[in-house]
Amino acid sequence: METRNAELELSLIKKMMEDSRRLNIDNGIHYIFWGMLVTFALLINYSMLLLKVSGNYIGLAWFILMIAGAAADGFIGRKQSKSSRVTTFTTRIMGSLWFASGIAMFIYGFLGTVTKAYSPVFICPVISTSLGISYFTSGAIQQIKWLQNISYGWWAGAAFMFVFPSIHTLLVFAVMMICFQVIPGFILNKRSKQDLISQNYEL
Repeated sequence: METRNAELELSLIKKMMEDSRRLNIDNGIHYIFWGMLVTFALLINYSMLLLKVSGNYIGLAWFILMIAGAAADGFIGRKQSKSSRVTTFTTRIMGSLWFASGIAMFIYGFLGTVTKAYSPVFICPVISTSLGISYFTSGAIQQIKWLQNISYGWWAGAAFMFVFPSIHTLLVFAVMMICFQVIPGFILNKRSKQDLISQNYEL
């Protein structure tokens, strides 16, 4: 029984590796979309704090933007699934990883502060820590070393924001979003287009 389970696990790992070599799993669109949306929300949040707007309105603004973002991202995902020529096991694993990560970050960002489990100033480093885990795992699954290494940037930023908490944490996190999410998203998107051209040429 144990031998059979081991063989099954090895076959799943082999299938994931073959999928990653054969296809470019991630085209970076979701990275770009969420990176730009969250950066926009962070800048709005920072401006509202400077203007001394009530925290309730800030929380409402985040809630509206994140719900609208989730709906738009879901639409993008469905559109991509319909246009995709093939859905791999690795693609499903990646989708599950980022869906679970998104749920966790939603809980950290909203439920954690509503229940006053921690000060709102620590939302960014907590989410940054979670993103580090997701990037490390995503890079490992896709066998993209540079994407995996981005996780160290998220963790280093999280450590900095934990040690030096302030209103300016929002700006630090916004810069991290551009550097560690939006830019990598564009790199992945360019790579995806190049791979697509190569695949069409081979066909």
